[in-house]
Amino acid sequence: MQPLSVPPTDSDRVLGRLDARIVIVEYGDYDCPHTRRAHGFLQQLLSESAGGLALVFRDFPLRHLHQNAQPLAELMEAIREPQTFWAAHERMMAERRMSLEVAARVLSELELDVTALAAASAQAALGVQASLERGLTDGVHSTPSFFFNGAPHDGHYDLDTLREQLARAPERLA
Repeated sequence: MQPLSVPPTDSDRVLGRLDARIVIVEYGDYDCPHTRRAHGFLQQLLSESAGGLALVFRDFPLRHLHQNAQPLAELMEAIREPQTFWAAHERMMAERRMSLEVAARVLSELELDVTALAAASAQAALGVQASLERGLTDGVHSTPSFFFNGAPHDGHYDLDTLREQLARAPERLA
């Protein structure tokens, strides 16, 4: 991977503040068990950071590996309100196994209209495609893929390794 080509902006899905000391950009796939496994480690880092860390999630559906990757990304992309998105994101990532049925149950439990979200999928597909293309430009080839303050991390994503990467993260550019 190469350094992040497009820095995070307010148009990204941001948990935390973009002016945090460290901003992690994650390219992920809701149908990927590795993305869901890494999420627990990211949550641990966020809880330990006392606000000094932000997470940006960008879709990178691995359509050739995960049959539900694209429709799941589109459902999530269709959620416009940030707090609602992150609540849904947390619930989706907490699921051990993912399917369209599981996603529909999770989103319904959050009182989201799954039919309306699915109806918005054509527009949402454009956002997913833009995120995917951005990831390809950044050299992403698998999920999860991380960038710490724009520097790529192409390796293990266990808690200790991610903590080490946090300690080595470059200073943010002004």
